[in-house]
Formats: sequence, C-alpha cells, structure tokens
Amino acid sequence: MAALNKEEKVRIRHHAGYLNVTAVQTFVLGTPASVETQFIIEGAMNKILDEALPLVRELIQRCDSTEQQMFEQQENIQVTKLGELVVNSTGVDRGQMQLRQVYFSWVRKLVNAMGVGQNPYRQDTLGDTGNNGGINVGVA
Repeated sequence: MAALNKEEKVRIRHHAGYLNVTAVQTFVLGTPASVETQFIIEGAMNKILDEALPLVRELIQRCDSTEQQMFEQQENIQVTKLGELVVNSTGVDRGQMQLRQVYFSWVRKLVNAMGVGQNPYRQDTLGDTGNNGGINVGVA
C-alpha cells in the first residue's frame, strides 16, 4: 500500500493544528533564526504502518466531514427558533459547540493513531482540544 500523499499530509497538519510551512522564523539568543517546529508529526506521518493507512485515511475523512458540516451550518447560528422567528442574541449555537466537540474527538483519534499530540499552540480552539492550554507537565 502506498504511503500518505502530500494532500493527506496537508489535511493531517491542518486538523492537528500544525503549520503547513517548512520552517518558522523565531529568535534564538536575540538573533532571528529559522527552526523546524513540527518534526514529531512529520516523522510520524512518514512512519505510519501500511496496515494503519486505511484507519488514518478514514479518520482524515471524518475530520474533513465534520469540519464541512460545521461550515455548512453556520447560517443556523443566527436563529434559535423557526416557528416564530427568534434571533440568537447570545451568539452561542449549541449545535456548533456539539460539532466542535465531535470534531476535536475525531482529531484526537487521528493524532492518537500516529502517536503524536495536537499542536498545543493552535489558535482555533476554545479549550476543547484536551491540551489544557499548553505543554507544561507537573513535577513531583
């Protein structure tokens, strides 16, 4: 079976919250430097077992489908009741919140299949990734 293609790797990076760039500019000791920020996920994507490829591809598809569903239901955010039209004044849509939970559940399954975590610095979350806002680990 063939390894993941480039487009599949782009989708995995997207869902896991990693960048789709080769290197990032940062400062090291006050000097601009280029660093590789996602060597863990890149290595994992290149070492997926042939037997696991169908599972990983299925999980990519489930993430894609749920994300598409979230996009298609954006118009529902503004209305809470249709009988006598009631506008959602809070801006909170429970359906979107539930879809986000389902989406991040599939994302966690995808990164678990590769033995990596989501990018703890991803910017599209509201505390629903299971990262607890960082990569700190308690010390005994």
